[in-house]
This record gives sequence, structure tokens and C-alpha cells, in this order.
Amino acid sequence: MDRKEGTSDAVDRTIQGVQEPSAPKQLLRDFKLKQEQRAQTYSEMNVFFKSYLKDRDVKRYQTLCKGLTQKFKSIGEEILIIEKNLQQTKKHWAKLIRRIQDGEQTKLQLTVKMQVLQTKFCVDRDQKESPEYQKLMKAHKRELMQIIEVINETLEEIKYLLHSDE
Repeated sequence: MDRKEGTSDAVDRTIQGVQEPSAPKQLLRDFKLKQEQRAQTYSEMNVFFKSYLKDRDVKRYQTLCKGLTQKFKSIGEEILIIEKNLQQTKKHWAKLIRRIQDGEQTKLQLTVKMQVLQTKFCVDRDQKESPEYQKLMKAHKRELMQIIEVINETLEEIKYLLHSDE
């Protein structure tokens, strides 16, 4: 079977049906790589959205979003495989990945809500100054920062595990 672009060795072995799960630390390294790919996808999403706010090319933006959705889905599926493999040997590590997955799902939902809100209020530039818009954006940003903090703390814990003797 040909290697799927961007997949790790552990994920490839699982996709191919090989029953030998990778060593737990290798699975964490694979997860870290997937998380980096997810961060890159968020960066692309932000660039595409800023471009959309300038040019209002809905069709182009929808096409780009479709591609991003597919990337997020693929990354999520591969992380689920890693999580499942860790369940067999390192349940605590799998729980850390689950915490990040749950946080990332909420983060994505909030990011989309904020983009919809920005789109709605940016049609009329004056509305961007409205108290309603400011209040909603502030609340979403605060929640987003809390989620990002949990994700980052959990990633630090994983980083520590990668460098420990455990």
C-alpha cells in the first residue's frame, strides 16, 4: 500500500491492518506531528478568512473551506487511530490526547462562530462598533483563550512525557 501523504508510520501500519502497535513514545511523536499539521491548517484557515473579508469571493472561500474541512477530518481520524493504539498500553496518554481532541473540536466550533459573527457585522462597518458585536466577540475570545490554554498545558504534559523515561 502506498503511503498516504502526511501519514505517520504508526498510522500507516494501522491503516494496512498490521496489528503491531508502535511503541507508545512513537505514537506520541506521531500525535505531535499531527497536532503541528492541525496548527498549520488553522493558520491557513485564518489567512483564507482574512482574504475573504477583503474580496468577498464566496465561491472561492467555500472551496477553500471544503479543503480545510477535509484536512481537519483527516488529521482527526489519524489522531483517533493513535489514541486507540495508546488505549492498549498507556491509558493516561490516550486521555491526554482525548482532552486535546475535545478542546480542538470546541476551538474549531468557536473559531467558526467568530468568523460568522465577523462576516455578519462586517457587512456594515458601523455595526462592528456596536456594543452587541463587541460583547459577543469578547466573550468568544475569552472562551477561545481558555480552551487554547488547556490545549497548550496538555501539549506541555505530552512534551514532558516524550522526554521522560516513562
